Amino acid sequence: MAQLPTLKHTEASDGTQKHKDYNLRAINLLSSGIAGTLDLKHMMIELSYFEDIYSHAISGKLFISDALGVIENAQLHGNEYIRMSFAKDSDDSPELYIDKIFRVYKISDRQKMDNDSTEGYIIHFCSDELLLSEQYRISKSYPGKTIKDIIIDVLVNYLKVPKDRFNISNIQDTLGTYSFIIPGFKPFEAIQWLSNYARPADTSLVGSDMLFFENAKNGYVFSSMQTMFSKTPEYNFKFGVKNRPMEEFDNMNDYFFNVLSYEYDKTFDVLDGIHNGTFANRLISLDILQHSVNITDYNYILNNKKTLNSSPVVNNLKNRFGQALYETPEGLLRLSMSNSNQSDNPFIAARPGSVSQDIFAETYVTQRKSQLAINNYTRLKIVIPGNPTVSIGQTAMFDIISTTPDEQKENDKFYSGKYLISSIRHTIQTGGYNTVIELIKDSNNKPYNKVDNNSQVWKNTVAGVKK
Repeated sequence: MAQLPTLKHTEASDGTQKHKDYNLRAINLLSSGIAGTLDLKHMMIELSYFEDIYSHAISGKLFISDALGVIENAQLHGNEYIRMSFAKDSDDSPELYIDKIFRVYKISDRQKMDNDSTEGYIIHFCSDELLLSEQYRISKSYPGKTIKDIIIDVLVNYLKVPKDRFNISNIQDTLGTYSFIIPGFKPFEAIQWLSNYARPADTSLVGSDMLFFENAKNGYVFSSMQTMFSKTPEYNFKFGVKNRPMEEFDNMNDYFFNVLSYEYDKTFDVLDGIHNGTFANRLISLDILQHSVNITDYNYILNNKKTLNSSPVVNNLKNRFGQALYETPEGLLRLSMSNSNQSDNPFIAARPGSVSQDIFAETYVTQRKSQLAINNYTRLKIVIPGNPTVSIGQTAMFDIISTTPDEQKENDKFYSGKYLISSIRHTIQTGGYNTVIELIKDSNNKPYNKVDNNSQVWKNTVAGVKK
């Protein structure tokens, strides 16, 4: 699979590139039914490539129009590999294109097309490690190890991830040592389980918000969301007037990567936030060895952390019982076993080996689910002309013009700002190349106005009194 032939989308008559042009370098299929590789570029109807920070592996779909009987002649049955390589233009710099080998795992939607001699179907592909993870299990003891060390061992010794897909520097240092036994979990399942306990070693980062994912830029990554939040934005996406000639744009970047459309999937959902413990929750932790019960409350405002923007997504409105959203931990109760502070007990400490490593339940249980929820409190999708350099885990600025009449040239105060790129979908069709980006944020650029809870109007309204 060494050759990388090129198919370039049409250029303008003067040779200038259009914003949806692309350079499809390769779609090469390796199958036991053929000698060498089979070039599928000219059979492609659509290529869809997907990354997500909540998914352990890259995946995608290839829509095919086949008049050559590839399924039969290449003997496709799920033990094939496919190499995808595409770029924005003809630049050969490796930073400007995606080039990756995937495992074919399924064919779906196979049917006759208009022409009796042609059929269409979808080839589904994913990173090879996803299949490997489903084939094997880990039963191993890890005494006195950091979670980072355990994850590296899983990647190196159980999945044998190639060096170009895994760099230790992308596995963030974690706080604390643990004595874990992985009880027959599959590799990715084990990493997901470990992620629930993991806390960043940087003590300025609060809570337990670490994620494991794969992207084209860095391969496999294990990182705190707060670490991602602190990155300098790599893009400035703007939504403005469309279909303008190139010369009317301030710079070429705005022309090629201007936002074509946007849609908010989620702005706020207070009821869901209460239900999920986003703003407040309570942990009841039981220590059966010491016969003790601990109560730990989480408060969205007090348990602060590094955020994308400067202001919270709620104000200080108090309900009829005099409490704000972040002051009602009974909205979500959690129960967990705990071994915190057992080493401080003289009776237990006098017996060597009787105390296990602290799992820090009071930290990760109260904060992890709430942090992941608030980090997705605002979510939108934007469509831009195809850009293979965009990757999950990066940050970006998104500017949306206010619709307020007297602020037509000002950005929206609350929904413009810094976002995290949580997922991307590259879609290449014969008509052009688009990238769909999901952006999420946990905070606002500007604070909402505070409520005067002592105002008679607010008191009456909150109490349900019509006056």
